[in-house]
Amino acid sequence: MSLFSPFRRSTFIRRSLSARRATAAVMLIGAMIGLPTHFGFAQEQIVSLKVAESWPINHPTHHVQGLAVTDESFWISSVDRRAKVGWVIRVDRKSLKVVAERKLVKGAQFHPGGIQLTGNDLWVPLAEYRRRSTSTMLRLDAQSLETKHSFAIDDHIGGVAVDGQGTVYAANWDCREIYSFDEQGKLLQRVKNPTGVAYQDIEWQEGLLLGTGRIREGGRSLSVVDAIDPTKWRHVRRYRLLGKLRSGGNDFGREGFTKHGKNFFLLPEDGPHTTVYRFPLEGP
Repeated sequence: MSLFSPFRRSTFIRRSLSARRATAAVMLIGAMIGLPTHFGFAQEQIVSLKVAESWPINHPTHHVQGLAVTDESFWISSVDRRAKVGWVIRVDRKSLKVVAERKLVKGAQFHPGGIQLTGNDLWVPLAEYRRRSTSTMLRLDAQSLETKHSFAIDDHIGGVAVDGQGTVYAANWDCREIYSFDEQGKLLQRVKNPTGVAYQDIEWQEGLLLGTGRIREGGRSLSVVDAIDPTKWRHVRRYRLLGKLRSGGNDFGREGFTKHGKNFFLLPEDGPHTTVYRFPLEGP
């Protein structure tokens, strides 16, 4: 015996078709503007975070790219597209003054990407400003910004994550693929991004790869941080970033990102509004 009368069955079918059409429409809109759309992600794996503190950086930063943070310092990578010059600076967190600065150019490579700090090493990818190009992975002294080691990569690398145990993860343009190298530059693995999100910066923290970017959800654009298990290349958690930028809007997922302590730090805005934002993970 059917659980639905003919009337209820036809109503159920119409509603199901309407739901599928609505879902397809949202996915189509996301595809048209280049943002991935995700459905069926477990609600308990989604956490909303609110901006709690900010630091304006009153220094020429051009087009910002990456961020690293300690209790004492901010490190920022950026690119001056007109002059075709890359920069990395270290900013004192108390005075917000630049205490170290370095110009980054190597032939056609002048685009520094997202960065990661491990101990006294600052890892910075320096690439040509075009996809499917070349890069040099730089390992800098975090205080002096002098080069300690480098290796070449045959692709545009826009972000780096380092586990401190010998593995360097490198994301190419729009994070379509993620490479794994040893610290000398030997290729270990190359995989497709399991989420399809165009992460602008990636970070290795406590066994997970973290990446910041934008998605479509409920017909709107959201800034998120995603956590990926690199042992299985599985998406395990998502953080929504809520608040308002100094320059207006809420597009926190554009560029620089890092985790320090129990906080996410985001660096989304180019100069002259360049600002570091803190999102606490637990309490005030």
